Amino acid sequence: MKKVILLLMVSVLAGCATHAEIKMPVVVKIHDTAYENKSLNYEILYSQPKPGIFTGGEQLPLAPLEEAELSVASASTLKELPKLIFEQLPISVRYLVDNPDLTLKIELTAYNKLGPAYADYEFAKSLGKDLLTLGFASSEYDIIADFDARYILQQKGEVIFSKNFKVRDQVDHERGDFESYNTLNDFTSQILEKHLILTLHAFFKDAAVNVKG
Repeated sequence: MKKVILLLMVSVLAGCATHAEIKMPVVVKIHDTAYENKSLNYEILYSQPKPGIFTGGEQLPLAPLEEAELSVASASTLKELPKLIFEQLPISVRYLVDNPDLTLKIELTAYNKLGPAYADYEFAKSLGKDLLTLGFASSEYDIIADFDARYILQQKGEVIFSKNFKVRDQVDHERGDFESYNTLNDFTSQILEKHLILTLHAFFKDAAVNVKG
């Protein structure tokens, strides 16, 4: 009976991989007349510690996103950032390179070599489960978002509003033995997109009263 119970415990622990639940509140476009029929350009700057196993991890200076060193997990979401910007605004807002009504400057600063969002392997927890299940248990991770965002809105060359956000979020995640490591990137992308949307939305909502007609 003891052997049967042990085998059942091993089966349960090995077969149950609880994925991270990234809860996203409902966010709708900002319908404010201040933005209606305006043109918008953007500049995105990014900084993180220098990636690589043998580097000292010194913080890199802010650089244009297209020139910055990005982690695989964060690259796909950050490349979608321009789309996320316009998704927060009225549909009449259009992108314009030269002489736009508004210019949004974004400064993103990550504090981990893996980027603003990453999967952190929990070695001690995973080892303990493996010892109990003879190596069949799922691996334990934390899906973490850890970055600062500074948004600056200009109108005709003049700064009319700016705001800083500190993003710190963490969700438990388990990866099954037969799951690809790429699934970790899916969850890190989700948590990063969540906080980019929430901070952008909050910023544009607060900035509206400063936009001149």
